[in-house]
Amino acid sequence: MAKKKKPEEHENLERWLVSYADFMTLLFATFVVLYALSQINVNEFKKVEESLKKAFSVQSILDGGSGVMSSGNSVLDTSAADSMIDSLLMEYISPRYEQESYEQIKKDVEDLVKSGEMNGVSATIDERGLVITITDKNILFKSGSAELSDGAKKILETVGKLIVQKFAMHSIRVEGHTDSVPVSGKYPSNWELSSARASSIVRYLIDRFKILPDLMSAVGYADTRPVDSGKDATALAKNRRVEIVVQRNQYKNLDHYQNTYIKMGKEEQQRRRNEQIKIIKEIENQEIESLGEDIKHTTDMSKDPNSRYTDNDNAFLDESKRIENLSGKR
Repeated sequence: MAKKKKPEEHENLERWLVSYADFMTLLFATFVVLYALSQINVNEFKKVEESLKKAFSVQSILDGGSGVMSSGNSVLDTSAADSMIDSLLMEYISPRYEQESYEQIKKDVEDLVKSGEMNGVSATIDERGLVITITDKNILFKSGSAELSDGAKKILETVGKLIVQKFAMHSIRVEGHTDSVPVSGKYPSNWELSSARASSIVRYLIDRFKILPDLMSAVGYADTRPVDSGKDATALAKNRRVEIVVQRNQYKNLDHYQNTYIKMGKEEQQRRRNEQIKIIKEIENQEIESLGEDIKHTTDMSKDPNSRYTDNDNAFLDESKRIENLSGKR
């Protein structure tokens, strides 16, 4: 009796669907994360991170831990994520953080100008970033000089404090502008004078606020970019100005200036940040003391232990809280 032939096994032609479905799920998750990062909100960001931890068993999307998604590059630049303290990383990756910080500084400058505490200063936001303009009505420099006056240092201390509170690793460019009147004396032309004035401000900001020198640049434009084409004294005074530009982070890959911060250890980053916050608190304490004893007793600010910096403070800005507060006000 002949053996029965075994029926041929049916070939499953749809096995590819399993792999395809897994691939589409991971692709969807990747785009969700990218969208969340581009419109970052602290609370939402934390929820996304926690969800990814549970779903894919990774340590953190910031840490670039092992897991299903670790076979390729991390959603973020892993080297940057692993080498930066949280407050710096928030500044590095978040366009929303940058824009809200620009708007907050602009508002602070406008409030100071309205109250009469700071004259000849304005702030705008354009394609370059945040632009703080200081019009030199013989406030910053004497005629033909690049030496900062006492009034200039007072203005720069206020402006520098506002910038450093929000930004630790954004590029800052100082642009010097002069009027069209030929210069005489130490400098052969307005080119050298405008460059020297910009350099004086760069040097002051680095020395006073311990800003990383790699982040700073000085540019002199002489009288080539006037804001007023008139030749009268008022027009010439408007053209004598300095612009401090906190550049947008979208240009960070052009100069690679932030690599210096990224190459530092986290302890060094935090030490530098603490040093800056110490300077900011010292300035705030000086402002409190200048109010006078009556106001100090009324407000009781001088007795507040949080109003003075001590070496025991682990004081660097909690940028996540700051963004939450800003978002809540809108």
